[in-house]
Amino acid sequence: MKNLFYLFVISSSIIFAKSPIVVNGHDHQIVYWAFNHQFDKAEQLTTEKIAENPNIPKYYFLKIVTESLRHLADSDQFNYEKRYEYRKEKNEELIEYTEDIVEQLEDIEMNIENKYYMANIYGYLGRMYGLSGSYMSAFSNAKKGKGMLEELVVEHPDLYDAYLMLGMFEYYADRLGGLTKFVASILGFSGDRTRGINYMKQAHLNGELTRPFAEFMLGETYSTQEGNPFDAYGYFNLLVKKYPNNKDFYDWHIRILLQLDNLNEAKEFIEKDQNGYVRGYTESTFYIKNGEYKKAISLIDELIQKKDFKWRSALGNAIYLKAVASLLIDKPITGIEKELSEDQLIRYNEIKNNLKTAKQVYELATMIGRLDLGIQMEIPQLPDLPKDGYLRAMYEFYNGVYYYKYRDGTNAVKFFMKVAKDRKYFRSESVEYLINIFKSYKPTKQQLDELEKIISKLDDEDLEFSFMDLKK
Repeated sequence: MKNLFYLFVISSSIIFAKSPIVVNGHDHQIVYWAFNHQFDKAEQLTTEKIAENPNIPKYYFLKIVTESLRHLADSDQFNYEKRYEYRKEKNEELIEYTEDIVEQLEDIEMNIENKYYMANIYGYLGRMYGLSGSYMSAFSNAKKGKGMLEELVVEHPDLYDAYLMLGMFEYYADRLGGLTKFVASILGFSGDRTRGINYMKQAHLNGELTRPFAEFMLGETYSTQEGNPFDAYGYFNLLVKKYPNNKDFYDWHIRILLQLDNLNEAKEFIEKDQNGYVRGYTESTFYIKNGEYKKAISLIDELIQKKDFKWRSALGNAIYLKAVASLLIDKPITGIEKELSEDQLIRYNEIKNNLKTAKQVYELATMIGRLDLGIQMEIPQLPDLPKDGYLRAMYEFYNGVYYYKYRDGTNAVKFFMKVAKDRKYFRSESVEYLINIFKSYKPTKQQLDELEKIISKLDDEDLEFSFMDLKK
């Protein structure tokens, strides 16, 4: 739920129109500075523009956007213990400020431009109330903003930038569940996932200022809501070039590269990082995947000592990575088993009891991760591989990754389908690859039906939504 409302941080910041709304150089500059983490410059210019005309909503909205993005960036200086407390505090402050602005501007002339930006202020206010858990206020404000935008695009169909926020409304509403969906339905707030994505793409193709912002929204949506790092990659690859000072984009891009086992490109970004934009957990994950286990252990020890983790779950996973790395360099850590979860301990013991084979599997994964597309290699047979469990699933999964990189769809599907259907581990990752392959490699009805059954058993809502693209 929090991730869904987080999407509105950016969706609300990109509502600008090519026509009939005038977007000037100052507007472009403010947005660029805000997304490039040059917040002081963006703040100064918005303050100057508000002073010039305090009775129009445009620059209040840009000020709210800038402050929210600043708070998100600043929250990353804290670890998981304080990060969300900081964001909650700043969110409440911004709600209070925005409510004051709404009250101040409620009697202004509602021409096209003012209506446009007021719609986005309402939408953004809805997002902030959602973060605070005030869902009635969230949906009532969001509904008001959505209604105003829908009226505008009916009157002015060339208002292409409006489709980005409308797209986020549609997508977001369709992804709601439980009590929040019930509250939304009471208020008549509903949506459609496919329409939402199409609207965002429309804004990306035809909007003026929305093009770069839509890159983030689509990349973020595919990455965190759809289990689709393949489409997310293209958008973040553009973002890191356009906004070189945005540390969040930089680290996020590397995490996607690691998901795709593109170790060469990930290494390039890590090595050229002169500003400390790559988070320690991301870097340690790279070292594990790249076979640099001593570096991984050293860095993880440092991170644990400082509690330098953005997410609480990353701490537990880092301890597991350290435990595995210690086995792979023949220096097991006494007593570390007590710090592992039940599932981590099962995997750890399997690796420990089959160490020679485990080293071969991890080395194979590293070799495949370092391969460029279209490069051929010989996959070794591992006769001592356990019949089932983590190592066999990992071995078969990376066979699939190899054939995917080698552009052999038939063999890639064979391995990914086997893992997704018969193994306990790497199932979701295999399904992600299968969905991506089937978008260009037309599946048989049997394959499609089988994949749908697998996803249903996984009970993974992100993959269920991503699978919709194959049912068109």
